[in-house]
Amino acid sequence: MRVFIAFFLYFALSEGRVITFDLSNYEPQNATTQVQKVHVNLTRVTQIWVVNIPETVGFFIVQIHSFPDNVTLSSSPKFKSKTTIKGANVGLVSFNLSDTMFYVRNKNETRALIVVTIYQTEDPVPGGCNLSFPTEYAPYQLVSNTDEVVVVQSQPPSIIDATCDKNKLQVDMYHLYLHENNYDPSYYFGGIERMLTVDLIKKNGYKVSTVDGYFKYRKLYSAYRGVGQVFAIVATNGNVSSAYVPAVSYSCDLTQPETCTGPVTPHWKLICAIMTIFGVFVCFFGHRFFRLTLFLAGFTLGLFVTYVILSLSSNSLTVEEKATTSIIIGMIYGAVWLLVWWKFGIPIFSAGLTFFMAAFLMASIIFYSGISDLWIFRNNANFWLTFASIVVTFLTIWTMWTLEGHIFGCSFLGAYSCVAALNYYIGGNLQYIVINSFRRIAVKNFNMATVDPPFQILDISQSILLVVMTTYGFYYQMKEQRGKPPFPPHRYTRIEEGVSERTPLVGNSGVIYSDI
Repeated sequence: MRVFIAFFLYFALSEGRVITFDLSNYEPQNATTQVQKVHVNLTRVTQIWVVNIPETVGFFIVQIHSFPDNVTLSSSPKFKSKTTIKGANVGLVSFNLSDTMFYVRNKNETRALIVVTIYQTEDPVPGGCNLSFPTEYAPYQLVSNTDEVVVVQSQPPSIIDATCDKNKLQVDMYHLYLHENNYDPSYYFGGIERMLTVDLIKKNGYKVSTVDGYFKYRKLYSAYRGVGQVFAIVATNGNVSSAYVPAVSYSCDLTQPETCTGPVTPHWKLICAIMTIFGVFVCFFGHRFFRLTLFLAGFTLGLFVTYVILSLSSNSLTVEEKATTSIIIGMIYGAVWLLVWWKFGIPIFSAGLTFFMAAFLMASIIFYSGISDLWIFRNNANFWLTFASIVVTFLTIWTMWTLEGHIFGCSFLGAYSCVAALNYYIGGNLQYIVINSFRRIAVKNFNMATVDPPFQILDISQSILLVVMTTYGFYYQMKEQRGKPPFPPHRYTRIEEGVSERTPLVGNSGVIYSDI
């Protein structure tokens, strides 16, 4: 009876829809016959039946892409370990030219795209030289992510009837950004369909630089939370090429959408609100309220430096713990910097902190624009020497015109603070201008990551807002400064001139003292 029940349950659970791919119309020279695809809603176990395979076929890849849950794909009805792979973007290679069955299993109903891509004998086999992935051939990519980077792992390609140690195949990697903060399945599957074949990958994808060694098949990308990236690999052997199974990452967990958008805790919501308020204030009134600006500049620098040190020295602290500690230390920094002005009262020295921060932001923008992906800047020494040179250049320029430099620095930093905080509420990626510089300091091997930031509609509009706010803030503060001393008088200056709080407004000589 137990055997009968087990036998019955096996077929009951195996019962599901059967999807047939008929390859009888395949023509090697016809690109439209090289790919077949179908959109389905998966339930229980789905059987994929590939039939009428022509003798001209060298091998084919069955791939399945699910949203949002993972699925399990196998060439065995018992889902044996070496014939099975689980994930959201998976595939298996088959060299069998007779009718072949594949099996897909999933726990929950999920939308899926099932694709069969067809290749000839001389084409490279994606993942054919597999050394560590669970299946014999690995045409798929394994994607994982941290808060800072997306890690895309793959295996080297091979050639049929050739040993792996003699293969010298060219491997090119591409990626494509999806619409930011849009988690509609149609955009997800649409992005994958644009990266299924070699021709489509070269047409739609952006080619990223590759390096030999450890990071060739363990590619790192800078993580942009909530922005989907489709990753693709093209293997080339002479004049023929093949494509790996495309993979997707949103740098967050789609089953928990709150991790993909906006500040998710009251702690971060409060920080973003404060950044917006003080950003607007400093942009338009920063120079007028000079002492408050000094405190905010010291606070910001102290917060950033402390957060970097904590990130480098401890992995046990959470983001909230590091942020709270950095805020407390930042307030001490701000108070110390205000005390320096109170003690010495040297405008060019006190304003130098604003110059430095604005120059740091300017250098970050220059590298964010794309030059950080140049091979020469993979070397940390080259990167930081160039970065420091840019900072020193802007520092020198603004120091020569102290008043104008300080007003521009206030407008620039205030506008960026406001825009970066708004990014967390309405979307956009300009906050990563500074975050990527932080990652270069604190994240191990980030020099090997592809930065290539997304620049979509929200980013374009917020870049315009940044320029407009900076320009108008500079104009408004310069206008308000006309006829006034460039910097507020220091208390020692008045004491040295014989002026104090008890000095009469009309002295013995009849001179009237002014506090302006």
